[in-house]
Amino acid sequence: MDEKTLRKGERYYKAGKVLWVVKYGDRLFSKVLGTYQYYVELDLSTGENTCTCPLGGDCKHVAAVMKAHENGFYFEAFDRHADLFPEAVAMEFLAEVPELALDVTLKELRFALSTDESGSEVARLFRRALRLVGMTGKREALHFLEEVIEEYRHVFSDYELSLKLENELRELETAL
Repeated sequence: MDEKTLRKGERYYKAGKVLWVVKYGDRLFSKVLGTYQYYVELDLSTGENTCTCPLGGDCKHVAAVMKAHENGFYFEAFDRHADLFPEAVAMEFLAEVPELALDVTLKELRFALSTDESGSEVARLFRRALRLVGMTGKREALHFLEEVIEEYRHVFSDYELSLKLENELRELETAL
């Protein structure tokens, strides 16, 4: 991988675009936010890698995952299904640390706001964020969720779901 790609990958890592990394044996599996959500696989023993971006590998997304691994930003998995369902394994680890799960969810939610044409992914992540705010008591996340629901209602004004999500947010604000 060339120096320019490695630098771009480091910037991606420092910008928090690597959502999670699961290490299983000598292999890394990761989700990275770029133009879209990309999934990276990297074999540490051979350097072979793949990415779901248009380049298919040896890209800034792989470099970002390498930097994350170098900095200890990964979950060590021992479940034999980690290579089949790395995202499920990552979610299990995140469920054990609700504050980290909230951080990752808010990053995904911010990203989905600009890419989700149907509103479905935004709604799913919004509801997850509500549950995590309830679990963690992190009231500071409510401001961002207010902005999300305002934009959601603007874009999807004809969705009944918009009103339901706003009501769920209001119920949480009252409960906290």
